[in-house]
Amino acid sequence: MVSGDRDRAAARAGRPAPDTIDHVDRQILEVLAVDGRTSVATLAERVGISRAGAYSRLERLRADGVIQGFAARVDHARLGLGITALVLISGRQPAWRQLREHLTRMPEVEYCAFTTGEYDALILVRVRDVETLRDVILERLQALDMVRATQTIFVLEEVVRRPYVLP
Repeated sequence: MVSGDRDRAAARAGRPAPDTIDHVDRQILEVLAVDGRTSVATLAERVGISRAGAYSRLERLRADGVIQGFAARVDHARLGLGITALVLISGRQPAWRQLREHLTRMPEVEYCAFTTGEYDALILVRVRDVETLRDVILERLQALDMVRATQTIFVLEEVVRRPYVLP
């Protein structure tokens, strides 16, 4: 695909073309990955551009949808959510939309993705204790007509947790 075609395809999909992110934008994103509350002045200094340049690039990244928002990173254990588990879900195919809606409403679900292979969805669940996890899996998930089976994997240690990955 030539550059012009790639730019038009990206524009139709509502996202910037991959080559619109240059090394300065990447540096801005690297700084924000460490501290999303970095001031524009500090951002400009760390990246080596003017404050006006940092501000305009930051606004462009937001307007282009590259930066979709800012969020706090929390220590889940300090919130009382000491158990983390990955749950693989095998669903009934005609009901995937209902399953999607149900999973988005579950406050214990931090992450959800529909997948290929033996299982149809993967969710990351954070709960206070094993009893709560049991309730989430046995009483709330497996009781759904749209769920055929689940497999639960306890997370022993989170080794890598990035806010995002850069190309």
